[in-house]
Order: sequence, then C-alpha cells, then structure tokens
Amino acid sequence: MRYAEEKRIRPDILTSVVYWAIILMMLYSIISVRIFGNMGAGFSALPLALYYVLYISFVLAVQKSVYIMVRLRARRSQFLNAETNMQKSMRIFVLAGIALAIIIALTSFVFSTSVIGTGKVYFEFIITAVSLLFLCPQGVIRGYLQGLGYTKPIMIADLLVSAISFVSGGVISIILFEYGKKVNNLFHGDEYSAIYGASGMMIGLMIGSIAGLIQILISFKLRSKDIEEIVKSGAPRYLDNKNDVLTGIRPILYMYASPILMCFGDNIFFNLAQIKKDNAVEMISLYGAFNGRVTCLVVLISFLCCIPFIKSWNRVMARIERDELEGARDRFRKLKHSMLMLLIPVSIGFFVSSVIIEQMIFGKNSEYLEGIFPLGSVMIFLFSVGVFASWLLNHMGKNILVVVGITVSWGIHVIAFILFVYVLDMKILGMALSQIIAFAVFSFMSMFLIFKMLKVRYEFLKNAGIPLISSGIAGLILYAENRIFLNIIGEVLTFVIGVVIYIVVYMLLMVLLRGVRTHELKNIPLGGLLTSFSAKVQHDRFYEE
Repeated sequence: MRYAEEKRIRPDILTSVVYWAIILMMLYSIISVRIFGNMGAGFSALPLALYYVLYISFVLAVQKSVYIMVRLRARRSQFLNAETNMQKSMRIFVLAGIALAIIIALTSFVFSTSVIGTGKVYFEFIITAVSLLFLCPQGVIRGYLQGLGYTKPIMIADLLVSAISFVSGGVISIILFEYGKKVNNLFHGDEYSAIYGASGMMIGLMIGSIAGLIQILISFKLRSKDIEEIVKSGAPRYLDNKNDVLTGIRPILYMYASPILMCFGDNIFFNLAQIKKDNAVEMISLYGAFNGRVTCLVVLISFLCCIPFIKSWNRVMARIERDELEGARDRFRKLKHSMLMLLIPVSIGFFVSSVIIEQMIFGKNSEYLEGIFPLGSVMIFLFSVGVFASWLLNHMGKNILVVVGITVSWGIHVIAFILFVYVLDMKILGMALSQIIAFAVFSFMSMFLIFKMLKVRYEFLKNAGIPLISSGIAGLILYAENRIFLNIIGEVLTFVIGVVIYIVVYMLLMVLLRGVRTHELKNIPLGGLLTSFSAKVQHDRFYEE
C-alpha cells in the first residue's frame, strides 16, 4: 500500500467542515439559552469556555502540529520516524490530559466558590475534566491519519462531535431543567433549574467527546493494515530523528486558543470585580446574557460570512506558494472586494435590526444588554476580518507575525479591560468594548501586514466606501420598515420582509454606484436577476478590470 496524495480531501472543504462544526456548537449554545435562560448560560460560561480551550488545545492544535510533523517526514518516506514521533506524542498528551483532568476535578469546588460565587456548579467542571480524558488522545490520532492522507475521518470527526453534543445535550438539558424546577420549589430558590440545565449541556459535550474518540479509534483500526504497509515501504529509521510536535504546537496553540482564552479570562476577572462590589447574584445572569446571546451569535454569523470565501482564500494561497505574486495580488484584490461587499451590509443590517433579531431568536430582549447587543455588529465585522487575516498569515508561514499581533492585542485588551471594568465600572459594556478594541487592533495590524507583503493598494472608496454608502441608505429603509411593521405583524415577518427589502435596495445601489460590475453579478446568489438592469445602467456588460 503506497502513500498517495489522491486520498486527500481538498483543504477548503476540510476548513469549511471545521467552521460548520463551530457554527453548530454556537447554535447549540444559543438554543441552550432558550432552554435554561441567562442564569444557566452564566453558570455554564466558564466550564464551557474551559471545554473549548481543552478541545482546541488537545484536539485541533495537536492535530495540526502532528499533521505537519508527519507530512514533513512522509515527503522523504520517513514513515518509521513519523510513527515513532506519533507514539511519543501520544504518551505526552495523554499523560498531560490525565494530569490536567485530575487538577481540574480537585480544584473545581474551590474555583467555583471563588470565581462564580457558589460551589453548586463544581459538577460542571468535573464533567469537563472527564471530557478531557476522552479528548486528549484524539488530536494525535487525527493528525497522524491526516498526515498519511486519510482525511475522510478528519472531515467527519468535528461534525460528529458537534452534532452528537447538540442532540444529546439538548435533550438532557431539557430533562434536567424540568427536574430542576421541582428542586427550585423544594428548596425555595430559582437557581437550581439553571444549574441542572447547564449541567445537561456539559453532559452533552462529554457524550460528543466520547463519540469523537470512538469514531477516530474505529477509523484508525480500519486502516491499521494499510498504515503498516505504508510504514514498511518507507525509508529506514533515522537516528537523528527529533519530535518537533511540541515545538510546532506553540504558535498554533497560541493562535487557535487566544479568542476563547480571552473570553475565559474576561469572565474570571469580570466575576471577581462584581464579587468585590457585592454584585455576585446579578453577575451570573449579566455575563450569561452577554456570552449566550451576543458572543455566540457573533461567532456564528462571522463564520457563516467566512465560509463562502474559503475556496478563494486557498486560491490566493496557492498563488503565493508558487511565487506568482502578481496572480496572488489580483486574486486578493477581488477577494477583499467580495468580502467587504458581504461583511459591511451584514454588520449594518445586524445593527439596525438588533432588537428584532434578539426578540426573534431568544423570545424577548434582555434588560442586561440594552445598548450592548447592537455592538455585535462591530464584532461580526472585526472577528470575520481577523479570522481571514490570521488564516492567511498562518498559511503564508508568518506565524511570528500572528503571534506578535495577538500579543499586542492582548496587552491593549488588558489595559482597556482594567480601565473600563475596574476603574470606570462600566460592567459588561466595558468588557465588550475592551474585546472590540482587541479585535480591531489585531485585524487592522494583520491586514496592514498582508497589504504590505502583497503590495496591494487599499482602494477604500471602491472596496469599503461604496458598500458602506449603499448599506447605510438601505439600513435607513430597513429601520423605517422595522418601526412600521414590528407591532403589526410581529418580529419574524418583519425581519423576513426587512431582509428582502434591504438586500434588494443594497444591490440596486451597488449597481447604480458601480460598486459591483455586471460580470461580477453571476458569482452572487440571485445576482443574475440584476444582470440586464446592470448592463443598461453601466453600459459595460463585458467590462473586466
């Protein structure tokens, strides 16, 4: 059995699958808020963030670093060395996972009492610790299979974990939440149903982790004979073999985990600030509303905005890898134009319809998020740009630039957080603003570096100015439509009608202002409907830049 490239699934498909898995997890969190409310979201916020950090660290980051190690050796047919390094890495990460799981379990009660203000949620941290035992072997096996060319199991893995967590966790959360209501009546409190429901969510993640481990072990077992033949057909073992997984994982882990670590750290220090000011009761629902409603929805929409362009990202990267800088510049110009054509109207539309969106998704507006939920529009734009910029810099081999950008953003975020939350006592608004500033610094620094490296001009008016004007005018019409129809036909119909009007007006203005050319309309969903109108207005149906 020979090592073969044709077994591989296209990189853009693999990236899309990971993004869809993230979207499904965010949808899981949003639906969970509908089940157990803001308080439950607050109780589950830290255990959930910790689970995501562990998943990113022991699964995604380890998978990437092991994959790189195997690929480097596979190109020289050093499969024996790759196998040896894989086995060493497995021992290291399994032992590290077990040790960390024990530490999390032993400190769960003290941590819960100190940071959340109650020891009643320690069980959620224990569930997270148990989940880690099932997560820690997965990254090494995934990376080894992917490095050898078996990408189908990898494509299935993340989606399987998300889907099973979503279904099982949703059912268990509902059951435990209803049981918790009875406990509320028994002990004359209102927090037990929220805690029980949040525990159900974490149990769902644990079940998803178990399913992920079973799936990847079965995939490895089914291919074990083929892998043996591949290893035997390779070169003999080299004595100077070094396991570079631990070295390679550092920038990957720093890049992958930083957004979640920021949320995790913000939650801890926000809680400590509120406990110090005797606001421990309100802080749970306050942070739960922000995390469950704003953060999860922002991440969901941001990745939805990124998915249509992943193939184009890879095309830009392909030109860069072949040193075809002129071709890379040309593709990058088209890409930034297309991305801004989508991100700007999505952000402005979210800002204008934020009240309706919150009512439609969560049933009612939260008093904790008055004036804060619309800030999600800025986060959507900045987070989407940051995801793209970090992806491109990482694939260009500029990891050190990503690390520097993240470090600078971290420093500014910490300063802003201390100023807004501790000094000015702006509570959740201060935390949101500090996150926006951090995203802005990283996104603009990264894009500045990419523009400089590719020697591309900004062309603000064409790429951002015209979409901004068009979406601004369309946004005013959308605002008027919302005010007129909301109390007459309800939020769902108002939202649907508003979106249709907003898109039509935006696209018409883009055509009139030449923000989109006639030949570009065929690449936009339903854009063909405007082709004849655009040709008459622009008189350049066959014009190409």
